[in-house]
Amino acid sequence: MKEKFAKLIDVKTIVTFALVGALIGFVATGKLEAKEVVPLVTMAVSFFFAVKLNKA
Repeated sequence: MKEKFAKLIDVKTIVTFALVGALIGFVATGKLEAKEVVPLVTMAVSFFFAVKLNKA
């Protein structure tokens, strides 16, 4: 369990989750439109999973 938690806490994971969370917050409050956010979130999440798959 501790190994999984330690692997979760690395810089790219924190940055990806922070970016997605912030963008969801901006869309929910109406400060940004979803069409402006989708490319950014797609890029961040696809990078996150591509790096995870290459390590495996």
